[in-house]
Amino acid sequence: MDKDTKLQLYFDKINLEKLTPGSIITFDLYIKAQNKYVLYKNRNLTISFDDIKRLLEYSRGNIFIHKKDRKNYRDYLEANIENILKSENVPIVKKAEALYESAVNVIEDVFENPRSGPVIKRSKQMVNHTVDFILGDEEAFVNLLKIRKHDYYTYTHSVNVCTFLVSFAKTAGINDIKTLKDVGEGGLLHDLGKSMVPSEIINKPTKLTKSEWEIMKKHPEYGVKIAKETRKISEVSLAIIGQHHEKISGNGYPLGLRGEELSVFARMASIVDVYDAITTNRSYSKARTPVEAAKFLLDHKGDFDEKLIMKFIKMVTLKENNK
Repeated sequence: MDKDTKLQLYFDKINLEKLTPGSIITFDLYIKAQNKYVLYKNRNLTISFDDIKRLLEYSRGNIFIHKKDRKNYRDYLEANIENILKSENVPIVKKAEALYESAVNVIEDVFENPRSGPVIKRSKQMVNHTVDFILGDEEAFVNLLKIRKHDYYTYTHSVNVCTFLVSFAKTAGINDIKTLKDVGEGGLLHDLGKSMVPSEIINKPTKLTKSEWEIMKKHPEYGVKIAKETRKISEVSLAIIGQHHEKISGNGYPLGLRGEELSVFARMASIVDVYDAITTNRSYSKARTPVEAAKFLLDHKGDFDEKLIMKFIKMVTLKENNK
């Protein structure tokens, strides 16, 4: 591996359109000249209209950050997400990317410190932005689908479930904004209880032992406990957190609820949760195609609400075909 190739391992390309003129960047900004990464602007300085114009002219918008600054960059996107989403100069796919990265940034901090007041506030704000984005543009969810991460991580899975669930609820005829935001919060926090499960179990690349599985199955109850103790949260959100692994057949966990004992929002969440899990790559299984995932849900329709399965498949089919 030559020196130039090695250097590429340490830098990430970012999109110039996601930088807000007049904002203070919290990361060093680089341009590439003659196969070398050259510092353009130090962190903690203002990025101006002239900077952006100059970068467009002379570097064609090719700008980079050091990989060690990835967290700072995500913090920056989150702090400026409202401006990014409202800007007429940012293409919708770039808005979707910024929202997705910001949401992942938030959920990482939620799992790191689920009882932090500032983190709780940030998670609510991110749900608000997500719902407003999906409601504000018919192409929003399609663009979120385009950039959905296809390797399974707890953080990205939580963001995927949130976006899928809000769009699903909207498609199913739920138009009340507060309810949609409650659904979004439940989706974003549905795996909150995993923050209390040992990391060696969460990240184990092979099948869990019986005792490990018993611990894992407690995460919905842990999630409800944390949510009730730390935030004002709706019954809709709590139902999603506590019941997303329950099945209408009674074969789910942690309580073995069945049929009408399950909230309709939890029934929706159980479909979304499984769909996202099986359409992403896991250490022990390859991602299924949307068609294969739909067949899986239909083959297991005894565990899910069949009417909701059909609505979800119809929604996903339409959105996937428009990607």
